[in-house]
Amino acid sequence: MSAFFLVGHTQANTPRIYQQRFEEGIAVMGSNPNLAAQIFGDLYQETKAVRIQLEWARSLYLAGRLSEAKVQFIDILNKPESIPITVRDKVEWYVGEIQKQQSFRFTVSLFQDSNPGYITSTRTVSILGQTLSYQPAQPAKTETALNVGVQAEREIGTGSGYFAQLGANTLTYQTSAYNKQTYDASVTKRWQDYNYKDVKLGFETMYYGGYTYYNYPYVSTRFVFNSTNQDYYGFNLKGGTIDYPTYSYLSGVQALTSAFYNHNITRNISAYLEAGIDRTTATQQAYSSYGMYATLGTQLAHDATNVQATIKASALQRNYWESDPLWGQVRQDAGRLYFFSVTKRDLYILGLRPSIDVTYQSNNSSIPFFTYGKAIGGISFSNVY
Repeated sequence: MSAFFLVGHTQANTPRIYQQRFEEGIAVMGSNPNLAAQIFGDLYQETKAVRIQLEWARSLYLAGRLSEAKVQFIDILNKPESIPITVRDKVEWYVGEIQKQQSFRFTVSLFQDSNPGYITSTRTVSILGQTLSYQPAQPAKTETALNVGVQAEREIGTGSGYFAQLGANTLTYQTSAYNKQTYDASVTKRWQDYNYKDVKLGFETMYYGGYTYYNYPYVSTRFVFNSTNQDYYGFNLKGGTIDYPTYSYLSGVQALTSAFYNHNITRNISAYLEAGIDRTTATQQAYSSYGMYATLGTQLAHDATNVQATIKASALQRNYWESDPLWGQVRQDAGRLYFFSVTKRDLYILGLRPSIDVTYQSNNSSIPFFTYGKAIGGISFSNVY
């Protein structure tokens, strides 16, 4: 045994032995995260390699040693040398998860919305061959709004992998008829090692203008697979029964799925691709539909200034099953969505990191009443850690 210890010790600083120990840590991360944390902790003390520190922090997180994990994650974020965009994103995701479990995570946004009611610019409509003038109930004008989002979760039994979660998101406009509040309560089972898997049972409800807009009990699952080059890919599934108390003809069963892939082009440039489909079977067949979308995005960072930008463009299509009983034709929609966000990664105001966000959304419908365009621009503050 002594001879084995000496041999292992004398070879501990060779690249081959480092790689073996690294792979041993990866192999036990899911089944014995405390052992993995010991392996990676020792390796990091010997190498000071950020790649090893990341796995050390992840192992501490999986072992439920959240405060220790948070220290390592924040140290990675604050290192003078830059790290790839996707690594930073993953680290901030873990820090956000710790934030939700130890206290709560929140985002506050102040923005202007050019068309909060999704109102068409068309002022004449044709219903069953009759041309009528249209005047929206609320004036179509730009409004300032405040968005507040809060998320919190707690593990149900240490090390169980079951989490109780609560989320709330509120939109408050100058005109109260546009106000929205969304609440979500769920229980999630997670399997986390080098990859991520979960199954969630939840209940979501939304209020619009002071009235219950919908209730949505659902089940969902998410899989994320991490590659050794820090690329990642995965898919989401979600389905449930959605009930609209005021618009019962829209109530029915809704299911959706999406797949995504994130690729490192260089350390400071990444590309993102996502595609999804959904199907809604409504009580009245004319309002049943299926939809699809595709999103292409990129992230760009500049080391000297720590400025990072996100750009995304989405194309959406929705087709309805039968002729609309009011308009007398089958509705088909084609939408576009463009998003731009910029932040300075090392700038914090009262512990919150700001970002400037701009979104443009449009919809071109076969029924002109549902054609609209809108722009949203403002500033958001998030408690990264």
